[in-house]
Amino acid sequence: MSRISTCASFLMALGLLGAVPAKAQDVGDAVPTFSLTGLDGKTYASANYEGSVLALYYLGHN
Repeated sequence: MSRISTCASFLMALGLLGAVPAKAQDVGDAVPTFSLTGLDGKTYASANYEGSVLALYYLGHN
């Protein structure tokens, strides 16, 4: 292998070692702190709904 290929392979391997898989929330887990901007322009924060049942609907669009 050439020196450039070796360096590129090493850098890619380092990038893969640093990747951390996402952990899904389990039912009953505490919600992490977040804030989202709604379609109406208002900001909604998880702290505003503490102690309440909260259902989130994400509308995906391109």
